[in-house]
Amino acid sequence: MSSGDVKADLLIHGSLVNVYSGCISESYIGVKDGRIIYVGKRPISAQRDLDVGSKFILPAYIDGHVHIESSLVTPSQFAMAVIPRGTCCVVADPHEIANVCGVEGIKFMIEDSARTPLKIYFMIPSCVPATNLETSGAKIGLEEIEELKQIKQILGLGEVMNFPGVINSEEEIMAKIKSCEGMVIDGHAPGLRGEALCAYIAAGIMSDHESVTAEEAMEKLSLGMWVMIREGSTAKNLSELSRIVSKGCPERVMLVTDDRHADDLLTEGHLDYVLKRAVEEGIDPVDAVRMVTVKPAEYFGLRRLGAVSPGKSANIVIVDDLKEFKAEMVLIDGEIVAKKGEYLGTLGKSIIKRAVEKTVHIDKLLPEDFKVSYCGPEDKQVEVMVIEVVPDQIFTEKIQCRLPVENGEVLSDLEKDIVKICVVERHRGSRRIGKGFVKGFGLKKGALASTVAHDSHNIVAIGVSEDDICRAVNRIEEIDGGLVAVSGEEIKCELPLPIAGLMSDRGIGFVAERMDELNKSASDLGCHLRSPFMALSFLALPVIPKLKITDLGLVDVEKMKLIDLFVSPFDQK
Repeated sequence: MSSGDVKADLLIHGSLVNVYSGCISESYIGVKDGRIIYVGKRPISAQRDLDVGSKFILPAYIDGHVHIESSLVTPSQFAMAVIPRGTCCVVADPHEIANVCGVEGIKFMIEDSARTPLKIYFMIPSCVPATNLETSGAKIGLEEIEELKQIKQILGLGEVMNFPGVINSEEEIMAKIKSCEGMVIDGHAPGLRGEALCAYIAAGIMSDHESVTAEEAMEKLSLGMWVMIREGSTAKNLSELSRIVSKGCPERVMLVTDDRHADDLLTEGHLDYVLKRAVEEGIDPVDAVRMVTVKPAEYFGLRRLGAVSPGKSANIVIVDDLKEFKAEMVLIDGEIVAKKGEYLGTLGKSIIKRAVEKTVHIDKLLPEDFKVSYCGPEDKQVEVMVIEVVPDQIFTEKIQCRLPVENGEVLSDLEKDIVKICVVERHRGSRRIGKGFVKGFGLKKGALASTVAHDSHNIVAIGVSEDDICRAVNRIEEIDGGLVAVSGEEIKCELPLPIAGLMSDRGIGFVAERMDELNKSASDLGCHLRSPFMALSFLALPVIPKLKITDLGLVDVEKMKLIDLFVSPFDQK
């Protein structure tokens, strides 16, 4: 069939960025029935013409690893934010809601995603719960995996966070990997090198998004892994890892966001922001575009996506330049879905289910429940293990500090920037509380609390006193999950998240505005971190080194075991 035999629905003319050849050339693109039928130097017959002049025609973007729940909005609201930025497709790992609501939570995400033209695929959460060092609200086992594999939007097994279990060939995690043979299997291997890394890859793991040094990422590339370079709201690895990208040949490398808050999506952007950052770090613009288009399409087997070429879905973004990547127009399946940053679609009626509501179960707590008691020698100070926050990263340091003791209670030390941190189990009403201390928030008064606490999403709170922490945690229960900032008797700001304690039932604009107010409230309390609630959420994640805290207590992640808060004389420096 020649191009003259078919009349295109739409003919686009402009400067095409070809992700196969790496060239940029003046081209015509013919679209019919949502598919690209022609790419060439000469025009063909079409019902409509769209001449974009000197603007650039790119394949619309694909985010190969994202947790939509971290945006604090539902998939349909997330789509309204990212489509105008040029994103046509995301591969989501819904292990956040799965840890709270199980299979029903995943099904909610899939059903809600059908309300939008954004192509949302899903990975089966591999680690629900992530470890046995925390209490989750649900479990995804082999039976649940087999059920989820039957859903067409499912592409494979989500990030395998239990890397020690894989290395040690533990039966449960190895059975999950085997059950997904022939599908994509994502990895999660922070700091893994040498023989341990080889064992992890040999089990069938195909990718990793946790590298923080170029040397680590290069080793993973050299052993055949796909490397996802992450640039999210808190974890930012692009500056360091840009060095692994070879000009003209970014093989087996993708750019992803992983976790991005609503306010960052609306103010900075999504993959358009990551592309901008990549170019700022010296990556060739065409190579950067490849890493959010053809590369993720190749990795996930999305044969109809990732390029502007015959047979592909007409998912196209028109941008002014290859520095800012500001989207002038976005097409999905040949339909214009956004112009000049404005989403043109509509959403149907909300489909919120009972299974994802009313998920916070704690009895009313008292300030004394949050006290850290010390029954040792009657010293005025005691040596304790402290979590130290690393700005713009989700890993932490493990340090030892001496803290004051008064009437048998260990207190915060604001001069050392050390405040109390607590994790309250919220799925089963057990009243179990993990208690510790954290350094690096800058908090001078009040408390912050959240039900967004990776991965089991119990209530995590930091504060300068038991009264403040207690008030914040009890308020979390009253609003059925969310984020709260308190100071004394006053609730300074709050964002209810009634969907699994993770997502709002309101629009992304409201969430972004409220997040800005929460961050300002945290700043008023002395906090100097840019995204304090995002940073707070990762302090309960016991699969990212080095020291974290769950409802069961302090976790030494490198040893994958619970440790005592108090340093014994034999362990002191």
